[in-house]
Amino acid sequence: MRTLSSEGKKILLKRSKYIPFLEKQFLFCPLIPEWLSGAPKLRGNKNRKRRGILRRIEMPEYQKFYYWIDLHGLRKVRENSEQKGIELDDETRIPCQMLRTSIEIGFVTPAAWDGFCKRRTPWYRRSDKMGKFLVVSNTPLDHLDIENPIIITESNFKPDRLPSHEEILQLIKSEKYERLKPDAWEKVDPLDIEFYQRWFERHRPDEPFDFQKIFAHHSANHANFLDPKFFINQNGIMVPYSIADTIHVCSSCLEFFNILGSQWSVKYVVPCIGAVQFAHLPRDRYFKVEIH
Repeated sequence: MRTLSSEGKKILLKRSKYIPFLEKQFLFCPLIPEWLSGAPKLRGNKNRKRRGILRRIEMPEYQKFYYWIDLHGLRKVRENSEQKGIELDDETRIPCQMLRTSIEIGFVTPAAWDGFCKRRTPWYRRSDKMGKFLVVSNTPLDHLDIENPIIITESNFKPDRLPSHEEILQLIKSEKYERLKPDAWEKVDPLDIEFYQRWFERHRPDEPFDFQKIFAHHSANHANFLDPKFFINQNGIMVPYSIADTIHVCSSCLEFFNILGSQWSVKYVVPCIGAVQFAHLPRDRYFKVEIH
C-alpha cells in the first residue's frame, strides 16, 4: 500500500485534532495511511455511535428536506424535536454527514464549513448562507413556519453526454466563475492530492493519475452551476447537472445545499467522494435538488 509523503504527514500532523476522527471514519476504507494505525482511538459520543459509521445504509426512496434558518428558527426546531422526544443531532465538522438516512433530523453549525473540508467549501463564506444554520430532516417541517424546504431525492436521471476535456477547460474560463471563486479554493495542499490519488488508484487502477485534470473537473463542475453550459430543459426551465462522475466531483455539498446554484429551482447533483464516504450516498448517482 502507498504511504503518505513526508510533506503530507507534516500537514496532517498539524491537523492533529482530526487524526482520531479520521481514523474512525476510514476504518471501513483501505485508504487510511499506514502510519496512522498507531493514532489514538476516537472516544466517540452517543451521536456518532447511533449513526453507525461502519454500516452502509440502504436508500429506498431517499428523501431529505432542508432549511437554511437563523438562531430563532433553530430554537423552534429544537423545541419541536424535544416535544416529540427526538434527538436533534448537530454537525460541527463535515456538513454532508447530515445527508445520512440514519439521521432523522439534525443541523449543521456555521463552524462546520471551516471544518474538515475548509479548503473545499470557502464558497459558503461568500454566500448569503453565511452565519445561518442548516437543518436537515427526513420529514418536512412545514408546521414550524420556517423557510420553504429544499428537497433532495434520488433520481434515475442520466445526462445524454458529459463534456469533453476541451469543454471542461471552457467551463472554467467562465467570467462568472472567475469572479466568484474564492482564493482558498485553488490553494490545494499535498494532503488533498494524496487523498484524491488514493481514491483514484483504488477505482481506476488502469488509468494514470493526473490531479490537474481532476481539479479542472472539480472547478468546471462548480462553474456549470454558476453559469450553466450543460443542462436540460424541463417545462421551459433550465436544469443544470453535475458534469462528471463521483471521482471527478468535489464538495457536492455546495450544490446539494444550494450554496452554489441557488438560482435554479431544480438541479441534478452527483455526490462527491466525501458524500460517498461520510454520508454513504451511492457513487455516480444523480440526486434531484428542488426548491419548494
